[in-house]
Amino acid sequence: MFNRKKAAPRPAVNGFSSLIADNLSVQGDLEFSDGLKVDGRIRGRVSFKPGTTSLLAVSVNGVVEGDVSSYDALIDGTIIGDLRVEHLLELHSNARVSGNITYRQLSMENGAVVEGTLRRLDEGAAVLELPQPAAALLPQSPEASERS
Repeated sequence: MFNRKKAAPRPAVNGFSSLIADNLSVQGDLEFSDGLKVDGRIRGRVSFKPGTTSLLAVSVNGVVEGDVSSYDALIDGTIIGDLRVEHLLELHSNARVSGNITYRQLSMENGAVVEGTLRRLDEGAAVLELPQPAAALLPQSPEASERS
């Protein structure tokens, strides 16, 4: 009646199909669908399966060192790398992101820190995959070519 704002859409957090527990450290690239909760440490690229409405949650103690993509994301921990979110990104008060962020909708609490640029996706654009890491684009040294 008096121009009340609609509640912002929130991703469902009733359960996660996958968990990286706080006593676990993973090295390598991960692809997930549905939900992934990170309480531990991941060194590698984390990406959602294209076409799914995935949810990534990084808890206060969770750390991801690598580029990340998801449909929805709730970040309360640390990401060192670029972050791309196709739908809704929530940066909670303990969130620390060292990298560029691409998002469609953003909610950011006081205390969250971003060391990089923020770029909003256009309505028609979709995030399908992350770009190649810079190291993969560099020419190989002659010694590395000989070993291949």
